[in-house]
Amino acid sequence: MTLKDDIDGAVEDLTKVWSTTTWGATRLEVPDPNDMGYSDGKKISATFLYSDMADSSGLVAAANDPEVVASVISSYLKACVRAIRNENGHIRSFDGDRVMGVFSGASKATRAARAALRLNYAVTNMLDPAIQAAFPSLKEAGWHLRHASGIASSDTLMVRAGIRNNSDLVSIGVGPNLAAKLSDERDGDYRTLIGAGTHKDLDQALYTDSKGAPVWLGPYDFKMGGGTYSYYKSRHHIEVK
Repeated sequence: MTLKDDIDGAVEDLTKVWSTTTWGATRLEVPDPNDMGYSDGKKISATFLYSDMADSSGLVAAANDPEVVASVISSYLKACVRAIRNENGHIRSFDGDRVMGVFSGASKATRAARAALRLNYAVTNMLDPAIQAAFPSLKEAGWHLRHASGIASSDTLMVRAGIRNNSDLVSIGVGPNLAAKLSDERDGDYRTLIGAGTHKDLDQALYTDSKGAPVWLGPYDFKMGGGTYSYYKSRHHIEVK
């Protein structure tokens, strides 16, 4: 087959019939692309958590060593994965130095928020001090590991996109889009940003800290795709034990 034949096949996909089913609202697991065909769709009510490392270009310049950069990014992504899985979240995408976790079932908003707040503790109190000690070039350059996590919830359509041996799960909905955009925000020590819909679904214990101070500030307005969405932000963390 020629490339034209292949592209013609992609054009024909525009009118294909999707076999779409609803994912059970109580299920803790989420759709797995390996269990889906290329015409399958899963409608799921989920909370999405994107965590994104800040200033990776600054890391490259400060390290001047690709293996140091690889070690830092690898350690960060591993911490993200551990924090997400610890709360029964599922990893469904990597994009450079960013990872997406999906939470389904009971207390999905609370579990996603706890994962993000624990990750904030891990980055600030565990990973960055270790990085400064291990790599003098980064310490001398003043580069510190920083990140942001965006969280949002919505009804979402998940489909398998791509071709055989080169495919991924695509999440279509406001939740994944807003979570990704919020993770791009850089607002000082406010490392966790959460959509208003997710914020209202949190367990009561996550609204205030041990001293009774509010964990979240807001709401604030965020413009995306011609619409305006409300979100809250936090500089708090949950200690990793």
